[in-house]
Amino acid sequence: MSEYNIIFQGFVINNQDPLMLGRVRAVPIAQTESALLPQDWNPKKDIWTEKDPLIYLPLLPYYISQIPKVDEYIHIFYYNESVVVDNSKFYLQGPITRPQNNNFENWHNSESMMASGSFLKRANNIKDPITFEIKGLAKGIYPEPGDNSILGRGTSDLIIKEDEVLIRAGKNIISQTAGFNLPTPRQNRAFLQLSSFSTEKKELTPKEETITSIKSQLVKYLVEWEITNEVQINTITPAGGTTGATFYDGNIKLYPLLPKEQTKSTVVNMNTPLDAYKSNSEYTLEFTGKSKEDGVKIINQFIMGVNNGKIKIEEYPKFRLKNQFPFYFRPTKNNIEKLTSSASTDYDMVNYFFKKIKLLPSDRQSGSVLVSEKNVIGEKITKENVTLRQIIYKPKPVTYGAIVSDFLYILSHKTDIPSKRKINLLPKETLYGIDQEYFTENILQNTDAMVRGNELMKLLTLIVKFLRSHVHNPNEAPIPIGTDGTSIDDIQKILDDADNSILNQNIRIN
Repeated sequence: MSEYNIIFQGFVINNQDPLMLGRVRAVPIAQTESALLPQDWNPKKDIWTEKDPLIYLPLLPYYISQIPKVDEYIHIFYYNESVVVDNSKFYLQGPITRPQNNNFENWHNSESMMASGSFLKRANNIKDPITFEIKGLAKGIYPEPGDNSILGRGTSDLIIKEDEVLIRAGKNIISQTAGFNLPTPRQNRAFLQLSSFSTEKKELTPKEETITSIKSQLVKYLVEWEITNEVQINTITPAGGTTGATFYDGNIKLYPLLPKEQTKSTVVNMNTPLDAYKSNSEYTLEFTGKSKEDGVKIINQFIMGVNNGKIKIEEYPKFRLKNQFPFYFRPTKNNIEKLTSSASTDYDMVNYFFKKIKLLPSDRQSGSVLVSEKNVIGEKITKENVTLRQIIYKPKPVTYGAIVSDFLYILSHKTDIPSKRKINLLPKETLYGIDQEYFTENILQNTDAMVRGNELMKLLTLIVKFLRSHVHNPNEAPIPIGTDGTSIDDIQKILDDADNSILNQNIRIN
């Protein structure tokens, strides 16, 4: 035993204290059991007596019980380290390597958290050391720093927060806590929650409002226009001078688009890559030797033709189409690249057309435009009448309480149901907790389902309405439909489903 030690290491060999005071029999790791036992030791008569040198008292007070299991690690404290065999010896539960091992941790594994076990493999992190975020779905299973807690050996615990108390059982799936796996929360855990909030949430009368929103649509057609060539032609005037004129070549193509996420109206713009979503061109128009004005006119007539469902341009074949909205018109990729180089002569050529190509002459948008419906450019704006909740928070402290589980029983020792057997919560069977068999075999059969008040009121209201409005002849049964339209069939329908609608079979009372 080192003269520098303050806390010593040990492991439990017996935790069944006959006095029920939380004592354990343990052996220091650096020593052996046989070396500590007296020579006249009788294992049957001397164990747990004043003669037993291996008994350790809990350092925690009796009112906080935390008794380690056999083969678990403990910290050992001596009142006087020069005398280690008398009764002035104490213990505290030792560390565990990871929360998943809260059911049992062998003392060899626990030693990995100490300097003496540095050669052992350490557990994986549950919380990221940089972001402090818990990995996977485990957030909420373990106590957070700043909260006080009492943890059970399995899936139960008591969490005491600043303004909340949470008692839980079945908080996670047990089978997933083995090894280094992170546990998954259990959806149908049982818990009691008591909360206090500094403000009270109040809901006012709902408010009716009209809201506008953009409705994303699949773009049906793509119109791509292109100016391919500019030609300058000079001629000699009768006076011997020269004059020049500029002519342009170009084309316009109409492509159906595939219905994909990439062809939605909120996605498509001048630079959206659409080659993979274009079908073969349904209509192509080419022009050569046209002036600027005539070239712009042909492209705008093409776009207006798509808008009207009929392309009709002099000297070109006619073309009809249906369900064309929304469609998008824009320059080809070749012309878009020319627009990005403002120092070139090609830029001036394409830019002139870009500014003049419009659906309607009064439109501000030109060149690259979404047509959402006939004669309408831009995203389709929808108006919708909605009912908005109005919630306010009053600076008034308020408390909430909730009891949640799959099956909930509210029982009284002093009451019983006359038609059923009295539930005896006998100490022999229930003092340390009610087991599942006692719930299912004794309590379930002798309790009644809880009534849902609102659903019962619906039935009672319907019965009263029928009684007030029904008519009948003195010698005949009542007419099944009252004067206000209430019918016996309506009442019977509710009664037929009463076991599920009016009664909650999973919340029961005696």
